[in-house]
Amino acid sequence: MPKPFADARSIHHVIEPALWAPSVYNSQPWSFRITADDRIELRANVSDSAGARRGRWDLLLHSPAPGPWAREYAIGCGAALMNLRLAIRMLGHDPVIALVPAPDSDPGLLASVEIVAGRTRGPKELEKELYAAIRQRHTDRRPFSDVPVHPGVLVEIERAAAREDGWLRVLHGPYARRWLKASAGADAAIAVAGRGAAPASGDGWGLAGGDGRDTAADAMVIAAADDAAASGRLSYDALLHQFRDELTQWTGHTEGGCGVPLTASGPRPARVNSPVRDFWLGAADSGGGNGAADSGTGSGADSWSARARRHAERERFERHPQLMMLFTDRDDPADWLRAGQALQRALLTATSLGVSASFLTQPLELADLAFRYDPQYGRLHHGPLHHGPLPHRDKCQQDSRNAVDRRGYVRRRILGSTPWLEVPQMVIRVGYPKVSAGQPDIRTPRQEPEVIDVRCVPSQRVIRPPEPQPPEAGQPARTH
Repeated sequence: MPKPFADARSIHHVIEPALWAPSVYNSQPWSFRITADDRIELRANVSDSAGARRGRWDLLLHSPAPGPWAREYAIGCGAALMNLRLAIRMLGHDPVIALVPAPDSDPGLLASVEIVAGRTRGPKELEKELYAAIRQRHTDRRPFSDVPVHPGVLVEIERAAAREDGWLRVLHGPYARRWLKASAGADAAIAVAGRGAAPASGDGWGLAGGDGRDTAADAMVIAAADDAAASGRLSYDALLHQFRDELTQWTGHTEGGCGVPLTASGPRPARVNSPVRDFWLGAADSGGGNGAADSGTGSGADSWSARARRHAERERFERHPQLMMLFTDRDDPADWLRAGQALQRALLTATSLGVSASFLTQPLELADLAFRYDPQYGRLHHGPLHHGPLPHRDKCQQDSRNAVDRRGYVRRRILGSTPWLEVPQMVIRVGYPKVSAGQPDIRTPRQEPEVIDVRCVPSQRVIRPPEPQPPEAGQPARTH
């Protein structure tokens, strides 16, 4: 029986499906290491939009409290792990997964996958359907149909996530409206970062509840800049400006085979509180080149601003967007990987049922950024966190000495008091795609991953072999 990693062609046959997993800003933050004939490791490969290495994921994880990047990189790697598992199952083998097997000695090792090559077991029909959906799935930031997704389909998507210990729930009524408002407010805060402007106090992310009361996330306005300076920390505005500069690197550029290209960023919405992310960073609303994107760090930002203004067509999105929030029980790196696997299984299930999806995670990212600014409480103490007494578990998490519990608490309180006790990790928008002629290709590019074979001495990088060429006319095909 051929070994799964017998040569470069078989290695890439197993790994290639993982490359089509979704990742934050199409960063593709994964790398692979072949350690034995039946074992492969999944690692985080932190790089910028041009493919240059920016540093180690484990340093992001402990610096000093992780912002959005470490968590969202791990979620993307979890999605790639789900695809890798399906590819192994299509070969008839069973994978045995160990998540974050060496958190102290090797925190950059996210997962170790052992392939049970001694026996074969054919893939199930469901696994075949999910595997076939890997290439079909893509993030769709265009308007969806106004026809709501059938409740039975939503249940199937929720069940798919639950099989990977992820709890996917529909955001109904006020929660959905509040999240749309929160996302628009977060986009506005990111767009003005570094220009000396800030949203008005009390409604920094546009999170005021429909009943006129301030919700928990209204307290996200960051104060006490003098305290930050005295303690040697970056101010929240400086962190937000840094965050915005990194977003600029990932949007509108395709030279490195990663990042979100202009064609995949979606049209500009025709009304406020839209269900898509503003990848334009305020550029399309600027007049004479003085927009938010023009306050970037060089000619790349200016070029992106000019292209954004040329392509700033506005369209009407669905009237009642359908949002789903993904939760995990806790908030450590293993939970982020579980969230990624649950997310990808849910997305593949949705694709197989004719449903498209995109992401709406800005408030979660700014909550992580607020916690990085103040690891003790994430500065949520600046205003009212709740109405009425805190539930016992909330109070325990708020006052916990465990940073993991406190970090999860900060994100959990974004929507105010909710019946959910788990930690939110991701928000997706689902819907039936509109089919029309002449639409641009919205698939994002892919770059070759780093694949190292440590079975060799010294270790060597595995290069994708060239595809076999079809025989020329009149020449017989070679057989082996």
